[in-house]
Amino acid sequence: MLDQLDANTESYSNLTAIKHQEIDLKNTFKAKGYLHYKSIEVDHFSKLLLAKEFEKLEKDPFAPTHTQRFRRYGNALILPWEKDLKPIWLPTVRDNIGQELSGYDQGGNNPEHQSIRYFNALSQEAKSTQYLNDLIVDDYQLTFGLENAYLPIYVGVHFVKLRSTHADQLGISSPNCFHQDGEPFTFAHLFYRSNNIEGGENFIASPQERNKRLDEVNNYNIYQKFTLRQASESFAVHDPAVSHYVSPIRKIDQGTNAEAGERWMILIDFSLTKQKI
Repeated sequence: MLDQLDANTESYSNLTAIKHQEIDLKNTFKAKGYLHYKSIEVDHFSKLLLAKEFEKLEKDPFAPTHTQRFRRYGNALILPWEKDLKPIWLPTVRDNIGQELSGYDQGGNNPEHQSIRYFNALSQEAKSTQYLNDLIVDDYQLTFGLENAYLPIYVGVHFVKLRSTHADQLGISSPNCFHQDGEPFTFAHLFYRSNNIEGGENFIASPQERNKRLDEVNNYNIYQKFTLRQASESFAVHDPAVSHYVSPIRKIDQGTNAEAGERWMILIDFSLTKQKI
């Protein structure tokens, strides 16, 4: 698997997404409300640690029983006025058996989950990797309208693994419809995609398609669709400007190959914090 991870991080010339050095990504992001691009590449040491993290992800306790979705979550702050930007990781909480958890609240923006959810927390080893910390800062620098905030910026980091063990069993993201996340900015980075799956196609659409299934959406309102296939291939959305959806993954029948099909994603979102009196 690590050999495939190494192969996936090699440079590739046929990627339609745009590299940082080729154009001003931030201006494109502002104009379109979304980006499909190649983000920074993972160093080998971080890759080893984060691959272990993905392999250990616990079952998403909020996923339907038939859905093989695995997740950990971490949260941090960025101080936008600091010259040397870096995430400041927030402490975890413990449940009644001592398991470390981090809380995630989308308000009413996820039609499947409208209250706070507590996920198993990202490990300290994962949160200390150079790649993850650099990736958070790199993503933040592509946002706009947050840099003059007088309070810290909230950062949410999801590690999500979808698995399909046979063709009739799908790996399904949440929510399974076009949606907006509630956070002003969300970035999605492919870490690993096995060669024995199909699906995982991303759709970017008008906000008016929110909460609709793919077969309910007006095709005229779909701005772009693409499938992340190479490590570090990424997309970003400005939440007020678009809705988005990713289709389930399905294992391709490869004869006697019993290995499950998987898709590993790092999702990073940014929100303003505000004083409440």
